[in-house]
Amino acid sequence: MSQPWMEPHYDAVLLLAACVIAVYALYLQSLVVRRARAHDRETAFTWLLGGALSVGTAIWAECLLGLIALKLPMQVGYARAIVLAAWLPAVVLAAGAIRMYGQARLALHMRVMGGLVICAAICLLNLIVVSSVVLKPSLQWDPRYVGAAVAVMLLASAIGSVLIRHALNAPLGHGRTLAVAALVALLLRGGQMLLIAGVNVPVGAVSVTGDQMSGDYLQFLLTAPVLLLLAVVHWGTVLDDRAMRRQEALKASLQQAQAALEEAAQQDPSTGLFNRQGFEKHLRTLLEDHGRDVKSLCVFRLSLDGFKSHVEGYGQDMGDAIVRHLAGRLKSLVREGDVLARSDTDEYLLLCNDLSDEHVMAHLAQRLSEAIHEPCLIRDQDVVLSCSIGIACFPASNNADQLLAHSLDAMLTARKAGGGVHCLYERGMDRTGAEQVEMQRDLRHAIARNELQLYFQPKLYARDKTLAGVEALLRWMHPQRGMVSPVDFIPVAERFGLIGELGLWVLNEACRHIRMWHDAGLNVPVAINLSAHQLRQPDLELRVRDALKRHRVPARMLIMEITESTAMDDIDASLRVFDMLDAIGVRLSIDDFGTGYSSLSYLRRLPARQLKIDRSFVKDLASSLDAQAIVAAVVNLSHALGLEVVAEGVETLDQAAILTRLQCDELQGFLYALPMPESALLVWLLQHGVQVQPSHPAPVHAAVDEEDWHVCGEQELARSV
Repeated sequence: MSQPWMEPHYDAVLLLAACVIAVYALYLQSLVVRRARAHDRETAFTWLLGGALSVGTAIWAECLLGLIALKLPMQVGYARAIVLAAWLPAVVLAAGAIRMYGQARLALHMRVMGGLVICAAICLLNLIVVSSVVLKPSLQWDPRYVGAAVAVMLLASAIGSVLIRHALNAPLGHGRTLAVAALVALLLRGGQMLLIAGVNVPVGAVSVTGDQMSGDYLQFLLTAPVLLLLAVVHWGTVLDDRAMRRQEALKASLQQAQAALEEAAQQDPSTGLFNRQGFEKHLRTLLEDHGRDVKSLCVFRLSLDGFKSHVEGYGQDMGDAIVRHLAGRLKSLVREGDVLARSDTDEYLLLCNDLSDEHVMAHLAQRLSEAIHEPCLIRDQDVVLSCSIGIACFPASNNADQLLAHSLDAMLTARKAGGGVHCLYERGMDRTGAEQVEMQRDLRHAIARNELQLYFQPKLYARDKTLAGVEALLRWMHPQRGMVSPVDFIPVAERFGLIGELGLWVLNEACRHIRMWHDAGLNVPVAINLSAHQLRQPDLELRVRDALKRHRVPARMLIMEITESTAMDDIDASLRVFDMLDAIGVRLSIDDFGTGYSSLSYLRRLPARQLKIDRSFVKDLASSLDAQAIVAAVVNLSHALGLEVVAEGVETLDQAAILTRLQCDELQGFLYALPMPESALLVWLLQHGVQVQPSHPAPVHAAVDEEDWHVCGEQELARSV
């Protein structure tokens, strides 16, 4: 006769609570996996740990609730140790599932194996939970229900692995993710119910653990606190989503700002056209990305003849108005797809595609010239300009550098022809250009190869011929060419964008020598030349401050010379740079005075300390009363403005005597010394017994954190210039 079994019934509310917790746990697991995938390793581990604790606790709770829902006609208790011990496998199970689903490139066989392990772990967890109810006689399992339960849970694991992975990889909304979690959770819950249904309880059995944890106590413990735990973690995922969206928005905003800055850096602010940098970038991109598809391409370089004279006569504002007006005219002639740019103060660049016929090029050049030459009515003034146009074509000029260089060569040829004409680049015109291209290649490596050096020419006080300082002059000792004149390589550096690097090298070398000489007991102010390119560099202040600080040089020991024509070319920019350098404490000098077109009102506003008379006036002093009168006027004007006067190019005793009589402050020239390397300069100083004279009182600007000269103190301040 078969064993009689008790007839159990189920609490529907507890079963519903178990289903809700199971669905919520699997839904939250998907959210946690997404968080773990989206973050770095440390943050992902934090989400893995938090997700395993919350989801594992929920799985443990829903398994116990499924068991508690089984109501037997007797008082049932649950072994406390077994109930608590079942929590850890549930957490490990959740951690393994999150880890597996978080792997973006896990092999199929590993996923199958992982699914089997998860299924076995769920079955084991349910067996442990059921074993917390200890009966006498003991309960028994129906193998049919157990087999069906395992089959259903295997099916749930397989379906869950596919659906959950698809939900994680595809941009599904929360609704679909919740639906997938509900389907998988209900299948797993069904398998667990089959497993519980396979438990047979003998009639007359009593609970050995009846005096331990009761079902009512566990119902409360396994519902509200667990749901609260899941809700807290869920809220964490919501906050993380918000933070990630803010981060993405900030990233997008930064990218937009960077793009706007890059676009602004490639535009001319006066005309709204591309500037030279933007034009070159567009040209290089076109040739690099579409070089094989480009059949013909032309670069027109338009230089306005006589533009600077109009600026001199009417002012810089008038010049800007002319440039904008002419830019508007040129835009009307440009086809869609062509690129117009303003590359310099008085220069435009035009990039045209699909122009292979020289007659078409000539016709376009003529139309451009006529548009420029047409009178402009600017502020009630009729302005008439002409332009010199140079044309270079691809593939005859086979890269961006050649197109730009050859268009410049052609434009200079047109200008030499008298201006107002156009010139198409031809072979043979680039002999000088080819040499310059080769020279710039060597010049790019000259610094690294230690081929550059500074030569120094002393400057003496006129009153007693004591040393006032030295001027640093850049020299290039080429391994094959020998000593290359700055007259040859400086234009190349300017033309190919190397002048900024050379200027920085000169600045650092000058500061290094000042410091080195000071350490040897000799304090010699050094003057260096500041090019027009450096004058326009936005980071000039940072570079000067960095060089002074790195070499621990007081700013007053450095003199920066700027030619008169460079200073007056863009007076507003010059004033800003001069004020900035003066604030640092660097002494400023106007070089080649008399060769440009200085305005006395602007000269009065420049915070210069020194003015250098051009050698062309010094040359005729002994034979020309006019030259003497000009120098005397310059000296008197400079002294009235509080400027020291330096005369360069002094070659005879008569010139020196006249300059001294005219009260020129400092003298420089071949009469006293040729430019020489440092070693020769030190010998020259020893041979002539030159000592450094006390300077005129000047404000001290600290360039270093230590005292001005940390070893000299007041004695240095009495000796240095």
